[in-house]
Amino acid sequence: MKNLKLSILLLILNFNFKPVFSQVSTITYELTARNLSLEAVNSYPQKLISYQKNDTLYRIVVSTFGAWEDTVKRKIVINDRYIRDKNYPTNIKKYLEPTLLTNYNHPEIQNIADSIINIKDSLTIEIIKHALKYSSERIEFDNELAQKLDKGTCTTLGVETILERGKGTCSEYSNLFIALMRKIGIPCRMAVGMAYMPQKNFQGSHAWAECYINNYGWIAVDPQNGFMWFPPVVIKLFHGQDFIDCNIKTLPDMYPVNIKILEY
Repeated sequence: MKNLKLSILLLILNFNFKPVFSQVSTITYELTARNLSLEAVNSYPQKLISYQKNDTLYRIVVSTFGAWEDTVKRKIVINDRYIRDKNYPTNIKKYLEPTLLTNYNHPEIQNIADSIINIKDSLTIEIIKHALKYSSERIEFDNELAQKLDKGTCTTLGVETILERGKGTCSEYSNLFIALMRKIGIPCRMAVGMAYMPQKNFQGSHAWAECYINNYGWIAVDPQNGFMWFPPVVIKLFHGQDFIDCNIKTLPDMYPVNIKILEY
């Protein structure tokens, strides 16, 4: 979360990776970490190539690419129609339920959900965009909280506290967005990982959200900055119903011990 308000905005949304990553669609990493989820690492658009685990460390090789460049699958997202009570697979339905951190029963969440649903746009992607706009503009970035989270001296906040404080970090933006999506009826989960750009001397943790679309799967969105689709410099290490379900004790516990690019 260090300096991510600006850094993630630049690297994810503008796709300005010149000269190294301007034309790169796939990057392969070797990464050593104390804690990660193999299921999360091996989920689209990432592919777990190999892993080893001893008592205290995971050593993995993973490749990832920009999902936006998969034009066939992208059309599924663009053309999906929003239906309030759409039928989803059984294993996905839990991502429609509120949790301690993503409680959607707050009156403001209800009002915003109703206003978005009443918009004439019936495409799922447009519903998601409206929710992203709300989440990214509703609160301000909290540098003090980000520093505490980085040190492991506090945990992420729930929706009621976020709305009361009016500020938070990437995880709070995501909690707010996830609650709104679930109230609207679109399955949504928390994702946590990192961005790595050695040519810019940048490495930092980040939390975001993923929305489920039938016949496509999970699409990454960034509630902090209000945009969809991630480039391959972002590596997912965990996902779950919320930050607690991601099984991350503290952020320092998830920081890689070593990371390097093998191929791009």
